Amino acid sequence: MRSIKKGDKLPSVTLYEALPENQTNILDLVANKKAIIFGVPGAFVPGCSRVHLRGFIEKSTDLKLLGFEEIICVSMNDPFVMSAWGNARGANDKVMTSMK
Repeated sequence: MRSIKKGDKLPSVTLYEALPENQTNILDLVANKKAIIFGVPGAFVPGCSRVHLRGFIEKSTDLKLLGFEEIICVSMNDPFVMSAWGNARGANDKVMTSMK
């Protein structure tokens, strides 16, 4: 798996949060910001819930102190499922959960 490094160019991708109408381009979302973007196979998948998302939620305060302004989780689930997963896991004010 290749990591995105400082200076790498991201592709122009639309992300959706909570509703299909709530969309933003990832380039706009992270413009001039230090951001973490991570992907998971799917919302509510046990490993993704217990390990991946949970880890970023638990470390969100520390990551913000390190200067990260955005923590973004992407998956192929629809925005309704991602929103429900974020609500169920307590991610809403810590990690943005989005569909790509």
